[in-house]
Amino acid sequence: MTEHPARAAFLGTCLATNDELHHALRAALSESRLDVLQELPGSYAVVADDGHTVHVLTDRAGLHPVFHTRLGEGTMFASNALPLAALHHRNLGEAINPAAVAAGLFLPDLPDPFGPASVFRGVERTGPTHTLALHPQRPAQTRRLTSTVQPANIEEARSLLRDALLTAVDRRVHGASNLSTDLSGGLDSSTLAVLAAQAGGVPVAVTYADPYAINDEDVHFARSIAVTEPRLHHVVMTGDDATLPFTAMDSTPVTDEPSLDTVIIARTRHRLTPALAHHSQCHLTGDGGDVVLTAPGLTYLGDLARARRRRALRHEASGWARLRHHPARQVRRAAHKLARTPWPDTLRHLADQLTDPHLTTSARRTLAQHLAWAALSPAASWGTLRTRRGLVGRLYAATAQLPDGVRPDSAGAVAQRAIHWHGAATRGFSQITRTLGTPVQAPFLDNQVIDACQAVTAAERTTVDQAKPLLSAAVGDLMPAGLLDRRTKGDYTACEYHGLRANADPLRALLAHPRLAELDILNPDGPREALRLGLAGATAPLGGLGAVIATETWLRTLDTLDTTGWWEPHTPQEEQQ
Repeated sequence: MTEHPARAAFLGTCLATNDELHHALRAALSESRLDVLQELPGSYAVVADDGHTVHVLTDRAGLHPVFHTRLGEGTMFASNALPLAALHHRNLGEAINPAAVAAGLFLPDLPDPFGPASVFRGVERTGPTHTLALHPQRPAQTRRLTSTVQPANIEEARSLLRDALLTAVDRRVHGASNLSTDLSGGLDSSTLAVLAAQAGGVPVAVTYADPYAINDEDVHFARSIAVTEPRLHHVVMTGDDATLPFTAMDSTPVTDEPSLDTVIIARTRHRLTPALAHHSQCHLTGDGGDVVLTAPGLTYLGDLARARRRRALRHEASGWARLRHHPARQVRRAAHKLARTPWPDTLRHLADQLTDPHLTTSARRTLAQHLAWAALSPAASWGTLRTRRGLVGRLYAATAQLPDGVRPDSAGAVAQRAIHWHGAATRGFSQITRTLGTPVQAPFLDNQVIDACQAVTAAERTTVDQAKPLLSAAVGDLMPAGLLDRRTKGDYTACEYHGLRANADPLRALLAHPRLAELDILNPDGPREALRLGLAGATAPLGGLGAVIATETWLRTLDTLDTTGWWEPHTPQEEQQ
């Protein structure tokens, strides 16, 4: 779009009308507030040219980061890192930035801890908290964006979220002639499926039935919802041994960053079969709902302790203590300790753990990890001491580089970092499904939806008494009776262990001579032992093991890519033609 003398291009899904686009561009130029361009409905990056400088702003969640690299005297940017890395390296496997890969494996609670570095050397990443400025006479510059979310009370946030969700779903429904949606039986995807039907869509609603699920509550809830909405064409796709985790991972379409969805690629193909057969132009998924609608872990208890909201803290801590089988006093004590822990101390604690040559991490998050501003991944204990020490230096540097006005030691900041992690994960999933032929959309990660949820504190949108109270307040009257009262979630742990056993030989081969060890990122004995435990039926750190396996598979895919035809030189005569 153009608004003389400016131009703007949107990368992703911008749902704004033409009038909304022109109004936003005029406001951005006249008021010098480029952040206005982030406040439109949808999920997108925007490239704005004001005639002097090209400004690139990404989305709130990080679904649409922008990568850039130096090329001659200028800067080239793209929405995908692979072609930029190929400008400098014919073999992309040789372009890997080991420190960035290690940070992703060992420090998942800090998805953007060390600035603009990407997983490729020579390529930088502009994520959701920064903007990129490109000027003909100056090097590329990045700057941190300050939050423009206005605090609101619960009633105002309820109204904002209702409008944002209805807009997100309605405009997608009317923009796609064929529509599909997840209907997992959980709150998030079920809400979107119902809203899509009420918006006039006739979506194929897909439920995946896990053959090894400990219970079939998900399928039961999904069927009960489908009965109440006749416009939903409900399809249950039952898995089998061919759809187990860790199956056919080498068939995963290439992504420009490691993707955990590599581990479940067989299930994803099977689950999306009805959408593909329906020629769906838009498949709605509830991804991101957990992190935008609530506070991750129990960190909001630390906020309650810091604010001296004693009655609320006692009530919430007692409720979680009963659910987690901990003494209530222990939970309150951990909350008070968290409230007294500043962010630099958190980073120093992580650094101390990483330098411990005898570091061990638990397969499950402990109470202390649930009540921490950040924690290590189980995979961190498998890292080589040299690589871990390299990360430590960066952590200590980060303690002295806190931007003004940013308080990372709060449940709201933890939630924002979790949103960024899930945004990156959903981006990988979206790249994979697009290659499979089914464009996936995650409305809960839209800019306006995130802003509506973050207008209230994490403690106000989280309670032990009700799952996702803000969602219920916003659209509860539009949902079938009982949908938003569900408190349980499906347990797929057994499926993962079955997947390990069914794919034992290829997994052993994958970890026999891993590229991650060649890059000095990890000691392969650690994941091999975790695999041995899982195959024996013992408790294994499946999250850390899955991340290592997905990353190792991704590295091997890079080694097989032929990039020779990606870039072709052009003569000046050809460019003039």
